[in-house]
Amino acid sequence: MNKANMLYACGKSKSMYYGENQNEIVMHFLDSVSSYTQNKNARILGTGIVRCEVSSVLFDLLNKNGIPTHYKKNIGEGKMLVEKLEMIKLEVIPRNYAAGSIVRNFPVQYGQKFEPPLLKLDLKYNNDPMLNDDYIVALGIASNKELKVIKDLAHELNSFLTLFLKQRDIQLVDFKFEVGRRQDGTIVIGDEISPDGMRMWDVHTLESLDKDVFRFDKGDLVEAYKEVARRILL
Repeated sequence: MNKANMLYACGKSKSMYYGENQNEIVMHFLDSVSSYTQNKNARILGTGIVRCEVSSVLFDLLNKNGIPTHYKKNIGEGKMLVEKLEMIKLEVIPRNYAAGSIVRNFPVQYGQKFEPPLLKLDLKYNNDPMLNDDYIVALGIASNKELKVIKDLAHELNSFLTLFLKQRDIQLVDFKFEVGRRQDGTIVIGDEISPDGMRMWDVHTLESLDKDVFRFDKGDLVEAYKEVARRILL
């Protein structure tokens, strides 16, 4: 790789550099795993490639079903080619069941189902503080019009993934994703959608199939990720 093509390292989980032109980005998924809440960091071989494979399958599926993403193609070895976006500094988090921070911070019972699903918006800064619409607009992160698009996209994505995964005996508890603007201002899904940023349980056993395996020492993280990959490829 030509160092002149390097854009930046995305946290510890990915590196990015220009593709054949500056409208395309190569995202290289790294074997780095971290948990802010548990103050844990590790390099677990194989996790990067599996995250890339799962993201590629899901992004391709979303594109084919009219839910726009930045994804173009998987180019192998844990790398995917994507459209360059102006990323919006938000983490968008749909919640279908209570787990994680919402249980720690609010008087809700673990496993409680939310009907309709909750939608949480966090600022990608420091310790990712939660925002409301007024803060987002005042800080110049997104306009009211863009916020409506982001929320509509979040609910559409959540409904689609919930049904898709349920058909594969996976219960989608919650997940996070990011969005960005194309050159014409259109907002689409960016970054990744993988077990690294999703909380998923087996519908029969409620066994974790996500990064909680790493957070709480529940077993082999690579095998959990591979099980998700195996099921979505059915």
